[in-house]
Amino acid sequence: MARDDSALREVVDDHKSAVLGMALKVLVDMRLAEEVAQDAFVALWRRPGSFDPARGTLRAFLMGVARNKAIDAVRREESRRRTRDDLMAQHVVESEVPPATEEIDERQRVQAALARLTPPQREAIVLAYYGGRTYREVAEELGIPEGTAKTRLRDGLSTLRRLLAGGDDR
Repeated sequence: MARDDSALREVVDDHKSAVLGMALKVLVDMRLAEEVAQDAFVALWRRPGSFDPARGTLRAFLMGVARNKAIDAVRREESRRRTRDDLMAQHVVESEVPPATEEIDERQRVQAALARLTPPQREAIVLAYYGGRTYREVAEELGIPEGTAKTRLRDGLSTLRRLLAGGDDR
C-alpha cells in the first residue's frame, strides 16, 4: 500500500475522535493521549500494509493500535515514577544519616547541601545527577517545560556551589 497524504488526512479526520477517546480512556492524561493518538496514525503511515481489511475495519485497527500504545505509555510512566520515587527516597534516607565524625566527608557535605535546596531544585538535581537524566528527560519526567527544568538545575547547582564553598550559612 502506497503512502498518500490526502488519504492520511482523511483517515485522521474520520477517526481522530475515536482514537483520541480510546487513548484518553486508558491514560486519563490529555497530553499523553494526544501523543498516543498521533503515534497510532504515524504507525499506519509508516506501515500501511499492517492494516488488513479482511481482519476488521480501519477504525478497529487504529483503536487497537492506540490501545496498545496507551498501555505501553502507562507502563513507561509507571516505571519512570517508580524510578523517580526510588531515587528521591534513597536521597532522603542518605541525607538523614548523621555524620559519624567531626570531619564531614565530601558525600555528607553534598547531601547536607542538597537538603537545603528547594524541593523542586533537589528533585531535578537528584534526577539529573543521581539518576543520569538529561535536562530534557528531567522535564519530561516531572511534567514541566524544558526551560523550567534548566532553571531548576542551574539555580540548584549555583546554590550548591555556594553552599559547598561555605558562602551561605542559612
